[in-house]
Amino acid sequence: MPSSDPAADLPRWTALLAGWRAGEGPLPVRLAAQIRAAIERGELRPGDRLPAERPLAALLGVSRATVVTALDDLTAGGWLRRRVGSGTRVSATAPRAAPVLTLRTPVGGAQPAELDFTIAVPLLSDAQREQLRDASADAFRESVYHPHGLPDLRARLAELYTIEGGLPTTPEQVVVTSGAQQAIALIAATLLRRGDAALLETPTYFGAIDVFRAAGAALVGVPVLGGGLNPDTFMALAREHGPRLAFLTPTYQNPTGGVLPLRARERLAAFVQQAKLPTIEDDTLLDLGFSGDPPPPRLAALAPAAPIITVGSLSKLYWAGLRVGWMRLPPGLAAPLGQAKTLADFGGSLPAQHAALHLLRDPEALRRQRREAVTPARDLLATLLRTELPDWAFELPGGGQFLWVTLPTPDASRFTHHAARHGLRLFPGAAMSVTPLSDQYLRLPFTLDPARLPEAVRRLRDAWVSFQGRSGSERLA
Repeated sequence: MPSSDPAADLPRWTALLAGWRAGEGPLPVRLAAQIRAAIERGELRPGDRLPAERPLAALLGVSRATVVTALDDLTAGGWLRRRVGSGTRVSATAPRAAPVLTLRTPVGGAQPAELDFTIAVPLLSDAQREQLRDASADAFRESVYHPHGLPDLRARLAELYTIEGGLPTTPEQVVVTSGAQQAIALIAATLLRRGDAALLETPTYFGAIDVFRAAGAALVGVPVLGGGLNPDTFMALAREHGPRLAFLTPTYQNPTGGVLPLRARERLAAFVQQAKLPTIEDDTLLDLGFSGDPPPPRLAALAPAAPIITVGSLSKLYWAGLRVGWMRLPPGLAAPLGQAKTLADFGGSLPAQHAALHLLRDPEALRRQRREAVTPARDLLATLLRTELPDWAFELPGGGQFLWVTLPTPDASRFTHHAARHGLRLFPGAAMSVTPLSDQYLRLPFTLDPARLPEAVRRLRDAWVSFQGRSGSERLA
């Protein structure tokens, strides 16, 4: 549900009004069109309250007059109603669409002239494209439904869990999905009911936040500190709220890049097992370490009898377009989640699964290739930021795909709108938070083409300098 104070719900309004300047006509016309479109889509519903004029103008980097003109036009058209003392709300007579969430997940592709820091996807080399073509050759020899996944692929994944992960697994425990996001969505839809509490790290993966919100869950955030979440805090919140599901990323946490120490994992795993708390362990970044040294064991390996569902994917290790993910199910959850997958579809793409099977014959080669491609990009982005934006703070992560950047002032959401005028798509860190988070964080992936990183950082510098030079909340547009 939207916050009772719209001005305080920066993630929602930042996402809702993203790209509003791309329309046609004067700025008030563009802003009014964006708000009207949100009402038509069902993201703004009759009775929803809009932010006050000054905070909205500050967020968008425009004058108050621009906002007033846009809201007055919408009021005259019957889309809004404005009353002194109660603010501006969507009119009861506005078109009533089926309600939809304002997603935290970035949607819509970048324009050709834009540089996109909102998504993190691996870049394919020509050799990898050829490899994919060869790997899918066997996919056309059969026309059979495999609702739980290609049998040979399930067997290979079970083997990798057993041999590499120290987690004995049978093929029957593995269900192949269309990416990790489908796995998370299936788990949430199966285990959560409206009003149930769900325990997540904060900040965390925006796709999980959206899925849990769509399920109607009451989200409870466990703060992630420098060394990961505090097990004592997790346990206390679990006892207080009685969650039906938890979501954790112990290794190269998204977005901070932190790795939970072994002792903390042992305590968490023991608690989850004792409390019988169904927990998603997100493994999608597990293979993206830069040193080549293995991280601490999975939570599921430390508590084999716990109801821990591990979720993995090739999207981050190899290519997002492959859309092959999987979940390893504990015996007690295999039946309901296996059924949920069957009801969702009769099986994923066979070419993609055959390609995944071929690639996973040598997972260490995939890790090495990814490490060799990403490490120089991480180092280049860090060097450029330290040179061009020395007041931006971050720690160099030992794995993952992101720099978690702290700005010197809590203006990240406003800055994302300003940076769009410099051809940049940015993602404010506050949008990855379950509980209120200081609006001073940006998540910057280092998966952008390295050849474009110098230009990207130059735009960041120019955008930041001009943003800092705009004084006050009343900004001429």
